[in-house]
Amino acid sequence: MKYFIVLFRVIMKDTTYVPLKNDLLMKLIERYKENYPLAIDDVIEEFLERTAEEHQESAEARQAGFIWDQIELPPGTQLRTRYYDEWQVATLRNGKFYYKNKPYKSPAKVCNAMRGDKISNAWMMLQIKRPQDITFRKAEKFRT
Repeated sequence: MKYFIVLFRVIMKDTTYVPLKNDLLMKLIERYKENYPLAIDDVIEEFLERTAEEHQESAEARQAGFIWDQIELPPGTQLRTRYYDEWQVATLRNGKFYYKNKPYKSPAKVCNAMRGDKISNAWMMLQIKRPQDITFRKAEKFRT
């Protein structure tokens, strides 16, 4: 699909180039004639205003959760590992992993604590269960 570069005005009187599909540009020109650049500004401003609250809620949710490499872990996510034939479980709250009521700043640190303070590869040793998941999955499976 071909893209056409459109020149439009930004509030600060700067200009920038934005890729726009040819058919969309033609519809804009047909409807708004020479004022199509202003229509683009108006639509973007309206979209940003309309989605501002949603964006804020999403940002707050990410702050309360944790981003591990490319995985977004929401609050309530559980991490577990088996140590001496017993499951050890930590829960994510307020951006920290809690294990035996003690907060840890990362999956690696809580994994080590759950495994007797031995240095472990968290990706290999942990299983993850996010609130929307039915079962635990190996952490390494999230990397692929």
